[in-house]
Amino acid sequence: MLNEFIEEHDDLIVYDTYIDDGFTGTDFNRPSFQRLLEDMRNGNINCVLVKDLSRLGRNYIEVGNYIEQVFPLFNIRFIAINDFVDSFKNPSSTNTILVPFKNLINDEYCRDTSIKIRTSLNGKKKKGEFIGAFPSYGYIKDPKDKHKLIIDKSVANIIKNIFNWNVNEGLGKIAICHRLNDLGILNPTGHKKLELGQNYNNYGIQDNTYTWTPSTVRNILNNEVYCRHYSSGEKKNKKL
Repeated sequence: MLNEFIEEHDDLIVYDTYIDDGFTGTDFNRPSFQRLLEDMRNGNINCVLVKDLSRLGRNYIEVGNYIEQVFPLFNIRFIAINDFVDSFKNPSSTNTILVPFKNLINDEYCRDTSIKIRTSLNGKKKKGEFIGAFPSYGYIKDPKDKHKLIIDKSVANIIKNIFNWNVNEGLGKIAICHRLNDLGILNPTGHKKLELGQNYNNYGIQDNTYTWTPSTVRNILNNEVYCRHYSSGEKKNKKL
């Protein structure tokens, strides 16, 4: 739709496309949106084109601020195709009561969707179902039921050894790391990416050596999942 609109208007030339797929519209710290702002500050662009107001964002106050304050400050033409907003050809289109009303609806829609999703997830957690993207090291999702965890037999003995070395042999986290690395065993990230073929990223790892670190061992020793206790939603002080 955007490309067709541009082809029909000779005064528009594509400089770049900014896509924040997978990021919530209520947050304006989205990577590509921040890149767009940087191009605005550097004078690389003078127009922002979106399908509709919800594509700019779903935060009522922030969207209004960008349309009424930020874009005019940088002489940015703003176009929302489906909402018939064009700050250059029809300046009054950004000041009608419909614009804040639609932004408010977009904000409320996002809030309502969030509540429904949380309610659904809470229901799954109460039933003891797994709702995460990636299970803890030593577990995999049951192929027949993605909400159920089964033991990853390929690394089960490694988990047992870590607890045995710590409890029975008295080895500390650093000593356990050295032993695992000497044995050439991939750390949890390496196991998920290279051995399980999962699209898993750990941004705390700066290289691809996949060596064990004391913090990784500590997390395993403190993880209640190995006692068959699965917890979720700790940030909201909920434990199941």
